[in-house]
Amino acid sequence: MKLLLVEDETVLVETIQARLLEQQYLVDVAMDGEEAMYALQEFSYDLVLLDLGLPKRPGLVVLEMLRKGEAPLNTHTPVLILTARNSWQERVEGLKKGADDYLGKPFQYEELLARIEALLRRHYLDTESWLIAEHCQLNLETKQLKVHDTIYDLTMTEFRLANVLLSHPNKVFSKEALLSRISDQNYDRESNIIEVYIRKLRKMMGKQAIETLRGLGYRFCGEQNDK
Repeated sequence: MKLLLVEDETVLVETIQARLLEQQYLVDVAMDGEEAMYALQEFSYDLVLLDLGLPKRPGLVVLEMLRKGEAPLNTHTPVLILTARNSWQERVEGLKKGADDYLGKPFQYEELLARIEALLRRHYLDTESWLIAEHCQLNLETKQLKVHDTIYDLTMTEFRLANVLLSHPNKVFSKEALLSRISDQNYDRESNIIEVYIRKLRKMMGKQAIETLRGLGYRFCGEQNDK
């Protein structure tokens, strides 16, 4: 799962990011409201951790932008507000503007992790548990891939890549676009990780299920080219 942490306290950012990485989450960081709005318009996230008291743009403005559909990849993404502003009025305002949960600072990291897990679980239960494209079925809860009658247990990287490709059949993704979806914002643009995992998925889905378009990128096109 890939999360966006929007927080301007450097020490808190470093601590939260380290704890989330221990739990196998990918974490991008935005230190102010404008940076958060850019990230949400450019990249896809499974959950947003959002501080309210941000430089440049307040957290509630970022939340409104998100829920109004100005960040189409993330419009329905769960949002957990993290803030030292603990008045009930602000809590209500954040929830009315579309936040899914609220955690006041200071907090125990075990509670933060539990709330993240609950929001993600609720979000995926509210949507389809299975993502189906052509002959492939991806279970969004168990992270298993079913190809015809064979079931594969995917690694997190395999799952992230399969999720992107199967969510948009026939859409062409550049290598950089795929890297941004399966890695954090510090990814190495020269890495060959995409080629490595495309090969792995092809072994499961079929050699021609993922097409390479020279100079453009990759797309999932199903079985038609296997016949």
